[in-house]
Amino acid sequence: MSDRRTCNRTESTGHGGFNQEMEMAVADTNPPPRTEPKGRVLSFFLLSKAFLSAHIGLAAAAGCLFHPDGGAMQAAMAWVGVTMTAMAGALVNNIQDRLQDQEIPRTRWRKEALESAGVLALLKGAGLMAVLGLMLVVDAGNGLWPGAMVLVGLFFYNAVYTPLKKKSHLALLPGSLCGMAALLAGWMVAGGSPMDRGALSAALVVGVWQIPHSMIQNLKHADELRKSDQPTITKLFKDPDLAFVTLMWVMLYNLSLYHLIFMAPFSDWALLLLFTNAGFLTPLFAHTLFVLKRPGLAFNFLNLSLVVYFIALMIP
Repeated sequence: MSDRRTCNRTESTGHGGFNQEMEMAVADTNPPPRTEPKGRVLSFFLLSKAFLSAHIGLAAAAGCLFHPDGGAMQAAMAWVGVTMTAMAGALVNNIQDRLQDQEIPRTRWRKEALESAGVLALLKGAGLMAVLGLMLVVDAGNGLWPGAMVLVGLFFYNAVYTPLKKKSHLALLPGSLCGMAALLAGWMVAGGSPMDRGALSAALVVGVWQIPHSMIQNLKHADELRKSDQPTITKLFKDPDLAFVTLMWVMLYNLSLYHLIFMAPFSDWALLLLFTNAGFLTPLFAHTLFVLKRPGLAFNFLNLSLVVYFIALMIP
């Protein structure tokens, strides 16, 4: 009797196949809902997405040092300035999304954080950080154009991407321009033109990377997103199909890395990092996502790949 029950359980789980295994893996990677943050400072830090904003600032620093005339001090100022501006954009983004965040358990804590810090106080803080950040970028580049490029990225994030994601599944496409603008701003800080082929190729890598980054993040929280009223990409694809589409975009990201290698001169160490990054990412990502069924770990590998890419750009 016990053998028959075991067989029945095996047969019942077999029908789900990849779907059930992926759902279990996604459930394992979902963090528990956050509790209400205590204090305005902590709320401000969480809502500004400081860690993610620092990565956007790193794109500006990489773009600056990628330019032959880029200096360490300029790169540091661009990093801090763009990070502060990105944090300001994130604060405004959370205010814009406060109603939609209530539909998803993972983001419901943001309402308490907004109430704890105060919406008006957050808007004032965002404005101050944006002004200070732009001043740093302008000072680093000795001109207004790098700051204008940062404003372009901020515009696409808060005025295009954020409203569009409430209406369209494809909002991630214009959203990918935000990271590209940060890298181009860093390039312009060093005196380059945003139309230089090397700069555009380097920025394209970041833009392509942001597509699978958004997809795998949606895959991690697919169940929550499907229950909400938001038009997410998880409602267009089942988990196995979305995983496959994400892998195709990761492969395209790899191709953009190889394309950049032939478009700009790199040192031997930078080439080693780029080739290692491009050579190992796709098989490692595919194994983690399809064999281990761990989208959270695949998400981390993809993030690490971008950091390695930025380091390669900064190597003289």
